[in-house]
Amino acid sequence: MRVTEHYSLTASVEFVDVHVDRDNRLYVDPSAIRFWAKSGDRWALGAYQSISAFFDTLLNRLWSTSASENQSAREMLWQFHEPRETRLGMSAVGFDGSGTSKKIGDAIWKSLADNPLCTLRVPILKRLEDIPLFVPDIANDRVSDLTTRLIFSDLARFTAEQMSKHPELQQGAREDEYQVWDRNSGAWGKQAMTLPCVEQDRSAKGRPLLLVPKIATHRNLRMSHGKYWQGEILGSIQDDLTTFINGKPVAPRKEDLKKRDEYQARRPLNTQRTREVWDRDNVNLLEVYRERVDRNYEPLTDDEIDQRLA
Repeated sequence: MRVTEHYSLTASVEFVDVHVDRDNRLYVDPSAIRFWAKSGDRWALGAYQSISAFFDTLLNRLWSTSASENQSAREMLWQFHEPRETRLGMSAVGFDGSGTSKKIGDAIWKSLADNPLCTLRVPILKRLEDIPLFVPDIANDRVSDLTTRLIFSDLARFTAEQMSKHPELQQGAREDEYQVWDRNSGAWGKQAMTLPCVEQDRSAKGRPLLLVPKIATHRNLRMSHGKYWQGEILGSIQDDLTTFINGKPVAPRKEDLKKRDEYQARRPLNTQRTREVWDRDNVNLLEVYRERVDRNYEPLTDDEIDQRLA
């Protein structure tokens, strides 16, 4: 049952009309939020500020010579318990489970601490959406969970606006405390919020519902390690291996490069090659990729969202 059906809403809605009783195969995508923030959308601007503030604080503590600041950076990444309130993603591979959020947080922390792209004087790896390109086992579901947790307050404000526009959503709403990232204090904390609650069983306590703007979602992450490897990384290698015969450039085919053993380890190659090109040519391949992603971005239509949720 969808949100609009459960609450008998007849007007069009700005939020993803999820099934309230199961997971939905859409993801909160930070690069989509970045795109709309650059386009001037008010909600996306605030949400992306929350994401950016977290990552800026994390990197500053990671770079610090203070052991306590380094540990604080590590602990910042332990707090990503799966946000089930949105009903988005596939919970089987999320962050829930004993020690899972700490384990994943430590993996991200170590990968960032060891990655030279984070420690350059002008860091290249500096955004949440960059992580899947370089860190193993971090893809759609986990980045969606990370992003949702960071923008929880922004989503709660959006939900409150929707409750004002559609008073039916207020039926059964309940106040509770939720884990949030406070970009002003640079710390995790608790915040009291009133969210719609969906009763799936008359004998059970209703499950809170956090509404998500359609513009914040996509069928998968727009930025991925495979697309970066195939596009910018192999493309730069292709350029280096291009020769000239009778004045005409002859480049190796990407299909042939993909088969070579030295190019098989995608994420390590992503890091190595990005650093090499930056040091040699002062060209930021990651920024080139971000621009390509933004240039080719197409938001999902309402019909595409419905098909995805069917």
